[in-house]
Amino acid sequence: MEKHDNLDSLTEEFRKRYDGMAQLCADAERAGRWNTEEDGSMEGYAFAALSGAILSLIVSDGNVGERETDYLNRTFGFDYTVDDLLSLYRFSARDLRENAVSNVGDAVRTLRASDEKAAEAFRALLTLACRIIAESDDGLLEEESDLIRQLTGAAE
Repeated sequence: MEKHDNLDSLTEEFRKRYDGMAQLCADAERAGRWNTEEDGSMEGYAFAALSGAILSLIVSDGNVGERETDYLNRTFGFDYTVDDLLSLYRFSARDLRENAVSNVGDAVRTLRASDEKAAEAFRALLTLACRIIAESDDGLLEEESDLIRQLTGAAE
């Protein structure tokens, strides 16, 4: 029960921090530091990179559990099933993993060019999301630990 409570509090912390990042993105757009006509929503851009990284982490070992699927859905507002994620793994796990690391690095550099605080908020969210998924997994394999290191390293 304690692990579940901790995950619930981490998920709540994620939502609060995400709201803070979304506000920083909106502020950067209003101040003209982000070109929405060319680049779309700054928050949408950050969300795509963040959720792609976490999806790659979940499917990286080919073993998708109910609990990590539940926390993915609760954290990001998705409604994936275990079968949905396993299908994703079968069709695109290699591409997801390869692209997630470079996408995270690109996202941090792009966000940093517009707003340093938004970039730092993104990095903190990535680290927190990795922790949530790692703690919700029934056992973290070396491949998953390696991907967490790569993702958080790319965000430096």
